[in-house]
Amino acid sequence: MRIPWRAAIMVAVLTLVSAGGAVSAAAPPAPTPAPTYTTAQLQALQALIDTHLHDYGAGRQVRVNQIAFDDGRTLLTFPLPGEPAARTVDEPMTALGTANCTYLYACLWSDTNYNGTRLSRTTCDVITLTAPFTSSTGSIHNNQTNNTQTILYNSAGQILNANQALSKINDTGVGTRPNARTWRVC
Repeated sequence: MRIPWRAAIMVAVLTLVSAGGAVSAAAPPAPTPAPTYTTAQLQALQALIDTHLHDYGAGRQVRVNQIAFDDGRTLLTFPLPGEPAARTVDEPMTALGTANCTYLYACLWSDTNYNGTRLSRTTCDVITLTAPFTSSTGSIHNNQTNNTQTILYNSAGQILNANQALSKINDTGVGTRPNARTWRVC
């Protein structure tokens, strides 16, 4: 005797329910709680933003720790209080030493291991670097389309570092870190 498939499913469900099993969809994961900062931490972060608001032209604060320049084509992001790497509040946390450069951008970090302040650029241009990148340029992630290039130059116009997309450089080198003055993205 053949049992219709609907009847077989009903028997399976009733067996699960009577055996104490649950028939329900998995509950969605709990949302990650938003970080909380002290007033002093927020004031210090705002002072940092205010200091760098005109580093790359007329900047506009777009997040608690991020400034947009050139209609968002250049972004300067500072680490959130207590965190070593720059990310915005709405970006996921990544493992230490992981580049978090958005696709179609090229990014510089002020420290090695993709830590510190992050400078991101999405269109071709030569940018005159400001602090902290003139005293420390530690990591690069060229996450643009294939075969686009970023080049770091010193004050004499000599190439310190060049790389093609898609590439990551965790440590630009001891000689490069304090000498970068301009950055070509294209």
